[in-house]
Amino acid sequence: MKSTFQSVIQSLFVAMTMLAFSHQVTADDKIKLPNVITWSTYTIGSSGYNNTVSIGKVFKDKLGVNLRPIPGKNDVARLAPMRSGKVDFGLAGGGAFFAFEGTSIFGKKGWGPQALRVLVYNRPDSGMGIITLGDSGIKTIADIRDKRVGTVLSSATIESIVTGGLAFGGMTWDDVKRVEFPGYVASLNGLINGQADVVFALTTSAKLYEMESSSHGLRYIPFEHSNKEGWSKMRQYAPHIVPHIASEGPGLSKDNKIEVGTYPYPILASYKDADDETVYNLTKAMYVYFDEYKDMAPGNAGFALERQIYNWGVPFHPGTIRYLKEAGAWKPEYDAHQTYLLKREKVLAGAWASYNKSAPSDDKAFQEGWEQARKEALAAAGMS
Repeated sequence: MKSTFQSVIQSLFVAMTMLAFSHQVTADDKIKLPNVITWSTYTIGSSGYNNTVSIGKVFKDKLGVNLRPIPGKNDVARLAPMRSGKVDFGLAGGGAFFAFEGTSIFGKKGWGPQALRVLVYNRPDSGMGIITLGDSGIKTIADIRDKRVGTVLSSATIESIVTGGLAFGGMTWDDVKRVEFPGYVASLNGLINGQADVVFALTTSAKLYEMESSSHGLRYIPFEHSNKEGWSKMRQYAPHIVPHIASEGPGLSKDNKIEVGTYPYPILASYKDADDETVYNLTKAMYVYFDEYKDMAPGNAGFALERQIYNWGVPFHPGTIRYLKEAGAWKPEYDAHQTYLLKREKVLAGAWASYNKSAPSDDKAFQEGWEQARKEALAAAGMS
């Protein structure tokens, strides 16, 4: 137990720190962060929300920083407050890829290519795919023909993976009954409540543990890695997803794995104009205190420095690159991909600006026209 003298000295130190840095409160004089940080997450019951809460506890204990999660039920709901400046950062998913590219739901009026930057990737042992209840009788993708298939409104990620999953099984939306939900957790509840027969899921989502312990049970639908043709079809709709063997989640372990897919999730991201010093210090805090939070929530281990990805579809923030170089993790060969992505961003932004000068007013025509203009601009720049 700390003595009264130690407590007084500690209190004086904190007080002096607050006077010297009125906007900063930190227990580590090498990590300087605002006393409140907000970031958008998936809703309560999602793995992303649980990741945030666990990291927030460590930040509070170690740095005196309040990390406030702002739940959003879909990609747009999480990105909109980041774009407006109402939140500082966001735990994004595959939607970050579509937002950067300005395609899918981000190819609509008012959106377009978004200048996003990555701070930290999460590459966990969990996986992503399609699930059903254990007693549904559905065991393979082929079994979902004519069934009720759930998707999420305004979620480019989920829509693309479910559409790709159908293609994997040689189907389209015309072969199933489409059921739309307002958010990810709502779709999981829809499966539990009998509104859908299959839905998209991350294997470590809290709701899946509920399903497994229920009388119905839980079943993962595999995307067999040996099915090269199926994977080729899937990636036409979900180019951000790759084959993955999941070993984390209810019913899963190193001895009981499932062949599914994955992409980095969650991704701690910002817009490009996020303050370099804040980004540098937040990135540093994520790694310095990794051992403190890695076992506090399913999937947290995926934030490890050695699991970072340097060839995905969204560029890193300069503040993050600065820390990665200090940590010896950033290699010279990574510069080429970073430069490519920044050039791609410039091409997409220019194409969006040009297109909007004479874009059609009809929403459908607008999006279709933009997709064509986007492809032409990338092709002209020697990009696909």
